[in-house]
Amino acid sequence: MAFAVAMSLEEPPAPPSTGPQRTCIATGETGAPERMIRFVVGPEGDVVPDLARRLPGRGLWVKAERAAVERAVAKNLFARAARNATGASVKPAVDLAERVERLLLERALADLGRARRAGRAIAGFVKVEQMVGQRRAGLLVVADEADGDGLGKLKAASRESGLPIARLGDAAALGGIFGRKQAVYVAVARDDAGGAFIERIEAGAARWRGYRLNSDG
Repeated sequence: MAFAVAMSLEEPPAPPSTGPQRTCIATGETGAPERMIRFVVGPEGDVVPDLARRLPGRGLWVKAERAAVERAVAKNLFARAARNATGASVKPAVDLAERVERLLLERALADLGRARRAGRAIAGFVKVEQMVGQRRAGLLVVADEADGDGLGKLKAASRESGLPIARLGDAAALGGIFGRKQAVYVAVARDDAGGAFIERIEAGAARWRGYRLNSDG
């Protein structure tokens, strides 16, 4: 099952759906698949997050909020939904909500890593400031630790050029992508070669951040 999770994480995200809405098993709300997280039941009854929405099996859908996943686990809603649909015996991991948050972060960081390997992303305040000042940046990514004068300066420059800013992970997570202990500021080039990277990274960061902020904790 570890393979299935890895496969779901590494595949590119499915395009926005124009099909029917999905219903959250935790809240009863309906919404587009892009606003939810799909889960499937593994062969041993484990609940597997399917972020790319490609794994085989009937999907169990939960709103893309940590509080909703926590409620589905606490109220045994995965087991109820699966039993009603397939009769399967289901036992989700107690740390499923944490696991989903980690996978969402890893997915967005993986896209940033692809941009770095393609030569479209750079790290370090001076380099980032130069790219922003030259209006070559299409996205500014900052760590949770970003604060103070440095962030204020980049925000001011970003407002002038309409540059979007995305918070994504901590300085250690961003630094690992660039082979350094920490990276607080990252910029992704705005040209055609970087366009797809920008869209994916920005969407992934927003999805991770939205999930994380909507927590009962």
